Amino acid sequence: MAKEKINVCLFITVYSFFLYLLMKGYDETDIYIFADIFPKEISKNVKHIQLPEVSFVDGPKMAPLDSINGIIENIKGYCRYFYGYIKLRILLFIKTFNKEVTVYGHAQSPFSFMFYENENSNLIEDGIANYCMEITETHKINPIIDTFLHICGVYFLKNTEAFGSHKNIKNIYLTYNVDHPLIKDKVRIINMQELWDNLSDSQKKDILNIFNIGDAVYDFEGETLLILTQPLSQEGHLTLDDEINIYQKTIEKYKDYKLIIKPHPRDDKDYKKIFPQSTIIEKTFPIEILSLIGIKPTVVSSIVSASALAFKDSEIYIYDGDLNNERLDNIRKDLLNLIENTKKD
Repeated sequence: MAKEKINVCLFITVYSFFLYLLMKGYDETDIYIFADIFPKEISKNVKHIQLPEVSFVDGPKMAPLDSINGIIENIKGYCRYFYGYIKLRILLFIKTFNKEVTVYGHAQSPFSFMFYENENSNLIEDGIANYCMEITETHKINPIIDTFLHICGVYFLKNTEAFGSHKNIKNIYLTYNVDHPLIKDKVRIINMQELWDNLSDSQKKDILNIFNIGDAVYDFEGETLLILTQPLSQEGHLTLDDEINIYQKTIEKYKDYKLIIKPHPRDDKDYKKIFPQSTIIEKTFPIEILSLIGIKPTVVSSIVSASALAFKDSEIYIYDGDLNNERLDNIRKDLLNLIENTKKD
């Protein structure tokens, strides 16, 4: 008798979750697992497993060990990790016992052990930044240490190991091509518009309701400038003043346009206070949805957000001033190449 098939999906971002829904549609029998930073206003609409906050980023993110408080914080962080890890192990065992499992989502999460243990695992795009970094083979130290690390759920020691080189990761679903020797044979190019158009009206409605859009109406009449923000100062890539200054220069460049700002889900700045003349799209949802439902801003601008590419009928302006950050410069270079290639297509 054939085993029942089930999908296990681990997501950190709403964008990757949205791509999965475009590819597969929403199915209540899927097992959805959301990281602690996943927006609660969206996760509440889906039956899911919520991961705890942990102190692991690129391996253990340790507090300073030069004080009693630092030592205590590290102990608490490791305890949270192992509690979450054991709890997830037990839940997945119960929910997937004697079933044929396929895994989708992000393999760079601290709890993504299933991607390296399941022989049918698939990655889903999470912005171009991931594939602007070096991609390396999954580490091999020695059989004893590796076995111990795997028992603890540690399958990668740094993020560059987690973008598809492992043998169990069969497909990497991207909206653009990546010609890296370790993953190029696994890359599967997807077209969001085609996927959206192939969904039934009922499936589209399910997706819009999950992202709390429903019948929401956004005014893009006349000449409009849509700025897509990112949490660049919050994550230490730019100073707050530099980030706001970049947006200000963009607004001055298109000063006669109606200003609409769509904050990134992890960007908590009060843009209405910073730019009182702006209209703020406050709901958390993948901005690509606006393009799919036919909204066409005159200009779409970002610093290094690939989401601007979704608006193929709009002018795309990627900030062209100094960024003073090597990683952002590299991402911008790749993004500009993608824009150029899109024009050729």
